[in-house]
Amino acid sequence: MSTVIQDIIIPEKSSECSEWISYFKKLEEKFGSENAKTIWLKTWQVNGSVASCTTRPDFNTFFKKHDIDVTNLATAAVASAADLGGSLMGLGKGITKVLTYGVPAILSVIIGVVLYSIVRVAKNTSPSDLAQLTPEGRAASLLK
Repeated sequence: MSTVIQDIIIPEKSSECSEWISYFKKLEEKFGSENAKTIWLKTWQVNGSVASCTTRPDFNTFFKKHDIDVTNLATAAVASAADLGGSLMGLGKGITKVLTYGVPAILSVIIGVVLYSIVRVAKNTSPSDLAQLTPEGRAASLLK
């Protein structure tokens, strides 16, 4: 069963070559030439029926006119580059969330632990303990 998005039927592995051409024309009509090319290449990478269509001269000629060479491995590279761009954008969004929420949360926890430790040590420390931290205080304790 074919998938339909915005009145565009997305071809499947078993689709006819003419359906792939129609699919590209619809994409171009709705999204413009460059976007259509990227979307079509990604769809071809996932669902393409390479063996049957790439041997047909009319199919190859149509896509060559639109600067898409389905007989070349560069097609897969362009589709992969579109994937990479999406992945990088996703990564950027993820890093932004970490910087926005994660870093302040971690810093708050660290500051809280440090302050808690200082208060706890201060409660259990007497002035004579603090005197031991200085050379004069250690000398005075030896004189006792």
